[in-house]
Amino acid sequence: MSIQVTTDAERALGHLEHLVDRLRSHGWLVEVAAPGDRWPTALVSNGELPGLNESVIAAPDHVGGDWFYYFGWGERIAPCTDPHGAVTTLARVLAVHGDL
Repeated sequence: MSIQVTTDAERALGHLEHLVDRLRSHGWLVEVAAPGDRWPTALVSNGELPGLNESVIAAPDHVGGDWFYYFGWGERIAPCTDPHGAVTTLARVLAVHGDL
């Protein structure tokens, strides 16, 4: 009998891939990097202005262990159970003036 162990980095990548699918379906540009020595990261860009972008990671909360999406600087975006909420927040942050 073999046991498969999922690492936190693999779990983070799975959460990011779920978010990436949603973002791309809404027309956002997304690049995912999963280097072996760091947490996987998604670089989310506004298609109208690709220089307008944010890094996003998925990580467990230190208190309850629930998983959340975070901006690269550490501010919480939304729970990983709410990718729609994360898309909404990212769209607001990355909106070109007049998009809202």
